[in-house]
Amino acid sequence: MFRPATLRDFPAIDHLILKKAKEFQVAGKSQWVKYLEPSRSDYVRHDLTKGSVFVYERDAQVVGSVSLIPPTDWDHNLWEKPDDAVYLHRLVTDSSLKGERIGEKLMEYALSLSPSTIRLDCVADNSFLNGYYPQFGFRYIGERNGFSLFEKRA
Repeated sequence: MFRPATLRDFPAIDHLILKKAKEFQVAGKSQWVKYLEPSRSDYVRHDLTKGSVFVYERDAQVVGSVSLIPPTDWDHNLWEKPDDAVYLHRLVTDSSLKGERIGEKLMEYALSLSPSTIRLDCVADNSFLNGYYPQFGFRYIGERNGFSLFEKRA
């Protein structure tokens, strides 16, 4: 079941993000290194209070989350005219459910809710994500500061 997240979901979302960041670290990936720090919780709280966060819930347990939020300082540093879009951040799923396409479902759900241009970024050397986002209609804009930039116009 998809639903808007609430502050009660904070521990579950924070845990999913930390778990995924640790998995990336073990795999030698540079994606999400900043989410290994305790300050990651600040990002999650910000999303929950200032933006739109959605969760996928199964058996009363959050197994995926995505944030669709106004531009943050991060986005202002990467994008020209950052206020012209909303930003998709922290798409995360429980890795124990790999293969169930929960990430795809969350992406499609978030995209269906936004009437405006959506932007996102990923580490430039992440070949999986660089090939993944165009499947949802995102257009590669370019690279900046080691990150690939993608945009989907409404």
